[in-house]
Amino acid sequence: MRLYPKLVRNLFLPLSLWRNGELAQLRYLHEFEQTQFWSTDAIRELQWQRLRTLLRHAYAQCPFYRLRFDHAGLTPDDLRGLEDLRALPILEKCDIQEQNKEMVARNWPLGDLIANQTGGSTGAPVPFYLSKDRKCSRAAATLRHNRWAGWRIGDRVAVIWGAPRDRPSNSWRARLRGALLREPLWLDTANITEASLAEFHTALLRYRPRIIQAYARSAVMFARYLQVRGLTPHRPHAIVTSAEVLEADERQLLEDVFGCPVFNRYGCREVSVVASECSAHSGLHVMAEGLYLEIETPHGSAAPGEMGSILVTDLLNYAMPLIRYRIGDVGAWASGTCPCGRGLPRLKRVAGRVTDFLVGCDGRLVSGVYLATYVVAQRPSLGQVQILQHKAGAVTYRIKPGRDFNRLHDLEYLQKMTRCYLGAETQIDSEVVEDLPAEPSGKFLFSRSTVAPDFLVASK
Repeated sequence: MRLYPKLVRNLFLPLSLWRNGELAQLRYLHEFEQTQFWSTDAIRELQWQRLRTLLRHAYAQCPFYRLRFDHAGLTPDDLRGLEDLRALPILEKCDIQEQNKEMVARNWPLGDLIANQTGGSTGAPVPFYLSKDRKCSRAAATLRHNRWAGWRIGDRVAVIWGAPRDRPSNSWRARLRGALLREPLWLDTANITEASLAEFHTALLRYRPRIIQAYARSAVMFARYLQVRGLTPHRPHAIVTSAEVLEADERQLLEDVFGCPVFNRYGCREVSVVASECSAHSGLHVMAEGLYLEIETPHGSAAPGEMGSILVTDLLNYAMPLIRYRIGDVGAWASGTCPCGRGLPRLKRVAGRVTDFLVGCDGRLVSGVYLATYVVAQRPSLGQVQILQHKAGAVTYRIKPGRDFNRLHDLEYLQKMTRCYLGAETQIDSEVVEDLPAEPSGKFLFSRSTVAPDFLVASK
């Protein structure tokens, strides 16, 4: 059984990447494996060199950034170090939504632009582009961070996920490729019933994956189901959680139920992996070779341990630069060095967007992330949206309208699509508001439900 993962790593994966013109992924992986152990100063120097090149490119090729520099009375050569980047304004989600085309580099080949869009878990979907080379470096970063959890290329993996867009195609070619490369077992949490959780349990016992990767709240919900039902779970080598905030008590629940360590990960669709835990579990190491992070407070840069707004600059996406982009999460820097010996900076914690599962009128569970991506994000005129639920089969939408909001048509759309996922008898209310503020912790709650289905409640 140990032979096959080696075949995947050394033969099948390189062949697949060569066929798709993505061999740069292996080059980046080799680079990242080396640079992670550079000194902090050496990594910061690498960041500065990459940032300086990116700023010159953005100024020369992107009309949006040319205006930004001009309005600030600066040129890229006026910035002499990483800290000088604060002279530029923060890039907000609304800037990308409104100035998307002006942010794309004029000299970039159209055939090399890969379109993507955020899922809208912050209530406001954001369209963006990346280059094929950036796709490779993002994939390499993910592989590097996977290794920290003991997740090797070719290992059996199960994915407890709620975004169908991430699922491999079901064509015969894709299935053949998946079989050769040992693509993960996919357990879809977009729409959950007690029967589907029972199927997850059976599938994991049968497949016996070494690693389970999961939406944080999906994993927690599944663990509670197993605990309530008194079921013996498959015990993997590790669980990798991402996409949502993992609280301390939820981590403890996962480790107690599955009997393995949990490796938390922080990322977003715009820049992929932002930071991950290593085996020391002493904060989350930033993917610093490809990203420059700032944590901003009302009075300036955050001190270690001080919570602030996370800003990210993608150092490797020249197709559509993202410079000082406010992701929508808050976090704090860790102080000191990590026992693992890596020179990468660390986040002490992240307190960002949170999405709960909503309970349908027939008791089904529907992921808030799923509704954000496949209902709200498909209707830009809705702007920013929040869903509240205090009764099964009933939801209230709070809407901060977008530019082209049409009350009649947009609310009809929400009612129709909500009933498709939560059930035809779902009661739907809505209110249009001027603002949707974050929680005191800095979290934006896309959906919040105080309802628990019967199958997740222990019988008395």
